[in-house]
Amino acid sequence: MSTNLNPRPIHRQAQWVAAALAAGLLVVASACSSSGQAASTNNTIESTSAVAPTSVAPTTTVPQPDPALRPMLEGILHSHHDAGEFVGGRIALREPDGAITEAVIGTKTLDPSSGTVDLDTPWNVGSITKTFVAVIVLQLADEGRVDLDAPIAPYFPQMKDADRITTRMLLQHTSGLNDYSYQPAVVNDQHRVWTPDELIAVAQAAGPVGEPGGAFHYSNTNYIVLGELIRKVTGHSWDDEVHTRIVEPLGLTHTGVVGSDMAPGFVPANGSFVDATHSEDPSLGGSAGAMQSTGRDLLTFITAIEDGTLLSPESQQAMQTFVPGEDYSQFGITHSYGLGFEKYANDTITVEGHMGTGAAHEAFVGFDPARGTAVAVTLNTNNPGPQAFMAVEALTGAAS
Repeated sequence: MSTNLNPRPIHRQAQWVAAALAAGLLVVASACSSSGQAASTNNTIESTSAVAPTSVAPTTTVPQPDPALRPMLEGILHSHHDAGEFVGGRIALREPDGAITEAVIGTKTLDPSSGTVDLDTPWNVGSITKTFVAVIVLQLADEGRVDLDAPIAPYFPQMKDADRITTRMLLQHTSGLNDYSYQPAVVNDQHRVWTPDELIAVAQAAGPVGEPGGAFHYSNTNYIVLGELIRKVTGHSWDDEVHTRIVEPLGLTHTGVVGSDMAPGFVPANGSFVDATHSEDPSLGGSAGAMQSTGRDLLTFITAIEDGTLLSPESQQAMQTFVPGEDYSQFGITHSYGLGFEKYANDTITVEGHMGTGAAHEAFVGFDPARGTAVAVTLNTNNPGPQAFMAVEALTGAAS
C-alpha cells in the first residue's frame, strides 16, 4: 500500500464539523424527506433499537425509541452512502431517556458478498482517543497525582520548554508543540513501529509552533506526551489505564487499542475506494489516535462524561472549560476546545464531543447539551467530513 494514499494519518478535520453545522438544517431536511423511500430501496441497510446499558437512571418502564428516528437515520445514511462517500457506515443515536436507535449501511469490504457491516465490529476512532486519555489525566488530577498547572519538566527533563509547558496546556493544545504527524520523517515512514520518544523528538526537531500558554494549535504530539505522562505517573501504559479506569467500569465490550487484526478500512481513490487497512503502523496513532470502538460504546462513554460518572464535578467543569479554537466565523460557527473535548456552536445547535480521523476509518461522537441527545457516527472509510455532517444531521433531526 502506498503511503501517498494517506499522507497525514490522524490529523484533525474540524472544518468539516463547522461546515456540517452551517449546513445542518438544510441537509437534514433533505435526508428526512427521502427517508421513507430509503426503507424500500435495495441498498444494504439495517436498523435496531435498544436501551443504553449504563449511565441511565432506573425507571419503572423501559424507554422506547422514538419511531420517527429510524427513518430519519436511514435517510441520512442513504444520502451520504449513495453519494459515494464511504464503503460502510453506522449511526447510533441516544435519546435523553436512554433509548438508542442504530442504523448501518454498506459492506464490510469492497466485495459485495462480504455482507452488511455489523454493529459490533470496532473501527479506529482516531482522535476520539484523546478524550479517553484526557479523562485518565483528569482522574489522576482528582487523585492528587497530577497537577494540571505545574510544569511537566520533572517528567520530561530533556524536552525543550518543559519548564514552561503544563499538563493543562497539553490537554487543550496550547503548549506550542509541533505536530509530528505532518513531518517528512513520519509521513515517509509510516509502516515501522514508532516509539513515543521518537515521535516527540520528531516534533521537537521541527521547532515550536507557538509559545507555551499561547494560542490554540491542534497537535497530536500533545497527547503522545500525555500518554507518556500517564505511564510515568502510574507505572502502567496509557491504554492499560484506559482499560482499567474506563473500559471495564463502563462495560465497553468493543473498545480497545487497534492491533494487527484491525477491521478492513478504505480510502477514496480516483472515484472509487482502495484498501488502506495496513497503510500505517498503529504506533503512529498511539495515545493521540490508536483506539477503536463502536457507536454504542462511544455513546456510553460520552454519556458518562456528561453525567459525571467518570469525573469529579471539578474535573468535569475543567474538561468543559473551553478556549478559542479554530476560526470558523465564515461558517457562522464558534469552535472551542476544552481538555480533550471540543465544542461547536451556532444559532441553532451546540455540539460537544470529538472528531476522529484514522488511517482507514472515521468517527465522530457528540452531545447536544440543550436536549441531552448523543450521537456516534463510525465509518470504515477514511474520508474526513461525512461523519461530521451525519452527526450534526442526526442531532438536528432529533431536536426537530
